Amino acid sequence: MARKRRAVTFIVILYSLLSFTIGCAEHPDSAKDTINEIVESYYKRFEPTNEGELMILAQRPLDDKVLVLAEKYSGDGHSSTELFLINSEKSIEKRATGFTPLSMCFTVNLLEYENNAIVFGSFNDTKWEIETDTKKTVDIQSILIKFKNGEIIEEPVGLGYIISLKPVAEVEAIELYDHNGLLQSDLNDLRRYGSVFTETSFIDIL
Repeated sequence: MARKRRAVTFIVILYSLLSFTIGCAEHPDSAKDTINEIVESYYKRFEPTNEGELMILAQRPLDDKVLVLAEKYSGDGHSSTELFLINSEKSIEKRATGFTPLSMCFTVNLLEYENNAIVFGSFNDTKWEIETDTKKTVDIQSILIKFKNGEIIEEPVGLGYIISLKPVAEVEAIELYDHNGLLQSDLNDLRRYGSVFTETSFIDIL
């Protein structure tokens, strides 16, 4: 059942993102209406001195809009991610800032928006084993999130993840797996490290 849910969810996400992209292609200024360029325009406007490389970590449709998780590290201090809400007019409406991993291999940022629970974060390819004080390589290929209302969402991932659930429900468990289905990390790792959830919120982009 979990595998079937995962396949159906992935197809729905892919279809929605393709629809958004096709919409861009039909726009007269389609050349500048790509996700990368929309997000890059934000950094040029609000962080003009940031010359870091833009990375799009994850995308997810939300009704008629798209959530985009991005990172552009300027090289100064600790990096953060930005979760953008892009509307059907290809404009960024809102953004929320999230943490990136330090010693552990993933982060969990939480926000609520229009009765949606949104969970997002990014990954490292190593994690700190507290017991032995060593680094361990991980290979994160999928994420499974259990909510306290009984809902379970399992999806493939890349550099980051965005999960949304309506109505809002609290996160109960998060598990990360490699391509063989072997557990790479979970919330227990974050609990041992001392930091589990980071609550954030959208702010308007004017």
